[in-house]
Amino acid sequence: MLLEVKGIEMTYPKSDRKIFENISLELDEGSFTAVTGPSGSGKSTFLANAGGYLKPTAGKVIFENEDLYELNDKRISEIHANSIGYVPQSNAMFKKFNVLENILMYSELKDAKGSFEEKKKRAGEIAEKLKIDFLLKRYPYELSGGELKRVSIARALINSPKILIADEPTTGLDRETGKIILDFLSDYRSEKNAVLLATHDDEVLKYADKNVHFRL
Repeated sequence: MLLEVKGIEMTYPKSDRKIFENISLELDEGSFTAVTGPSGSGKSTFLANAGGYLKPTAGKVIFENEDLYELNDKRISEIHANSIGYVPQSNAMFKKFNVLENILMYSELKDAKGSFEEKKKRAGEIAEKLKIDFLLKRYPYELSGGELKRVSIARALINSPKILIADEPTTGLDRETGKIILDFLSDYRSEKNAVLLATHDDEVLKYADKNVHFRL
């Protein structure tokens, strides 16, 4: 098992109102898990909890036998740099850098393992699979929303993480672009990695082997 979420809950700050409670989940090698539910039900918060980015009010998140919320800043940074990739809903980029530089910048800022040349080669390979290799020298303002989303995914995977967490990676995209992304993520998980994503896209459920549904 790569990651285990054990009975977590979240409450609103300065309130007893719960966003969700008693959520458990296991992410195994080769798993593809979809988190579904209406807007405001806590899907994005849950992803942040599961990835070690936001401490839950109660419960534990165990990554390869380590409790993420008991680790010091250095260790959690190492895990985020090399083992857990995250794709947010926004496609924020460094505007003054081209696509390739944006992808590589993430790895350099995270101080991930591996040489620059290795990362550059991997960036090209991922970009080709996501069908954005012809965009590597372009700048963010020249890209469509679907192209920016694929750059975000490439950026999150440049360090070869064992787990990819993605928040609404296909929402608002045309069916063809969505299929490119989902096919790519399916191939990624087949390499003994795990995918965890929040979605409103019913197409995702055709790829997922597990569905965690949230309610308001």
